[in-house]
Amino acid sequence: MEIVKKKNKFETYMYYFGLPLALIVFGILYTMPTPAGISYSGKISLAVFAFALILWVTEALSTYVTALFVIVFLSIFGGWTEKSTLGVFGYNVIWLMISAFIITSGMEKSGFAKRLALWLITKFGKNTNQILLSLMVANFLIAFIVPSTTARAAIMLPIVLLIGKAYKIHEENKNIGKLLAIQGLQANNISTSAILTATAPQILAVGLIKDMTNYSVSWSQWLIASIPIAVLTLAFSYIVGFRLFKPETQLPGGEGIHQIKEEYKRLGKMNVMEKKALFIFGLTILLWATDKWHLSLLGFKISLVMVAVIAAILFFLPYIGILSWKETKIPWNLMIFSAGAYATGISLNSTGVASWALNGIFAKLGIESMSMVTIYGIVIFISSFSHFVFTSKTVRTVIIIPTVIALADTVGINPIALALPAALTIADTITLPPHCKPNLIYYSTGCFTVFDQLSYGVIVLIGKWILMFAAFFSWFRILGIV
Repeated sequence: MEIVKKKNKFETYMYYFGLPLALIVFGILYTMPTPAGISYSGKISLAVFAFALILWVTEALSTYVTALFVIVFLSIFGGWTEKSTLGVFGYNVIWLMISAFIITSGMEKSGFAKRLALWLITKFGKNTNQILLSLMVANFLIAFIVPSTTARAAIMLPIVLLIGKAYKIHEENKNIGKLLAIQGLQANNISTSAILTATAPQILAVGLIKDMTNYSVSWSQWLIASIPIAVLTLAFSYIVGFRLFKPETQLPGGEGIHQIKEEYKRLGKMNVMEKKALFIFGLTILLWATDKWHLSLLGFKISLVMVAVIAAILFFLPYIGILSWKETKIPWNLMIFSAGAYATGISLNSTGVASWALNGIFAKLGIESMSMVTIYGIVIFISSFSHFVFTSKTVRTVIIIPTVIALADTVGINPIALALPAALTIADTITLPPHCKPNLIYYSTGCFTVFDQLSYGVIVLIGKWILMFAAFFSWFRILGIV
């Protein structure tokens, strides 16, 4: 399904004036005297970052084209060395993202995720409450299997539409239609936050944390830290939905439910392709979850990245695998964008610009006198709601994670105490349709208005912020994060 975002009048103006504005700002920063406290390369990194940020926000150029500009400008104007800039494409985070998309392609082709979702609905979906709960559980479980928010939305949407047909959501039961669609997109995004590999920007965040703090966040560490918050947020979303949009009936019926049952029956028993895909991904999850014990059990350690690469190899192997290279859906535009965005983020940190800028800002705000609790609360609130300004998850990651780490260094806080919780909010894009592709996919059903999604999303995110705040005093302290 191709979803095209329509630009409003303001966005159209930004589109046309974004590039001239970006060039003007770059020119001003490039020609100004180097400020005290930073080097010439730091000044150039700042200029390139401002140039890229304007283009990313205005969407005057495609994100990958802007990323290519970043790579060129950093290299030729002296913001970062050419070797360092081009070397970003060899960073382990890029290889992890490539491998994750290969795994996604294999799991999509196998059809196992669809089988799992249909089974849950036919097995447990006896009334409206149970159907909606089953859809949430299905979204959560397939987040482990399909590491792509868009792919999961594409898998779930036909099932949601069939259920909607049974309820006649466009004629009689409109509140049920709103719940089916909005809870669908919320479950997609909230479930994503529980699993490190469920979306590429989270992988990018962990890479930034590793390169900027030398602290490696493992797949199992992320899962243990995030899963209680994700599950409780899903439960809160489920309750809020019924308060905002009370279902008109509890009993589904008609052709839609019959079609779901028939579709599940047509799948028959698990085929060889599904079994192979399930075996490969099961092995992947096992290796990710047991990374702390690799050395004692195997005699060597397999990193998060190497596990993903091994999984990618298995999907391509004769007899064992199920994929050919032509069937693999690797979005190279996203890879180039990630490399460019990563380069500008790391260059800002390595040249000291991030710390320099934050020191000046925080000195005026008096943040040094704030308590750790206050700083934590402000950071999590800003990172969770930052998607109102930066609609791209990758852009937000590149801006927020380095900024939070620099902030922690400035005020003398362990950077992991701010950076990891902030990373758990990257998928909090549930308030407006343009904020991510799954939102647009569900919005295309016509079941809800922008205000419906906004009001529902804001309430749920405030609830998650409270949960994150509670975790600061409990769960995160038990785990040693804060």
